[in-house]
Amino acid sequence: MNLEFLEFDGSDDSEGVVCWDALAQPAARHTSALLHEVAQVLTWCHQWSPRSPGALEDGADWDFDLQIHWDSLAVQAHWDIPTKTLVLSPTPTESHEVTLSLSISGAPSFCAAFREHWNTP
Repeated sequence: MNLEFLEFDGSDDSEGVVCWDALAQPAARHTSALLHEVAQVLTWCHQWSPRSPGALEDGADWDFDLQIHWDSLAVQAHWDIPTKTLVLSPTPTESHEVTLSLSISGAPSFCAAFREHWNTP
């Protein structure tokens, strides 16, 4: 599957853990589409491994870090597992141009599936 707004760059360590980082700052009219794309990626991650994201060193298959800002305001982002939705406070609208960074890391089997599904390096 191809992504329109998120372009991931990957790096791996000697233990096979990969971290993908994506930065996005689209025009304000694309804010909703960008947030929807982030939710799609996190939904896929959770479907692949239904356990909560968490520290890989504690046995989790994947984890993520999401940072969102508009103007100088940091947006609090929470992935709600039961509803598979991205909960933001405050919620940016189409009139807000956001800067977003998303980092996803995973164990080797997760990484192979992520690469294949999202066509990432």
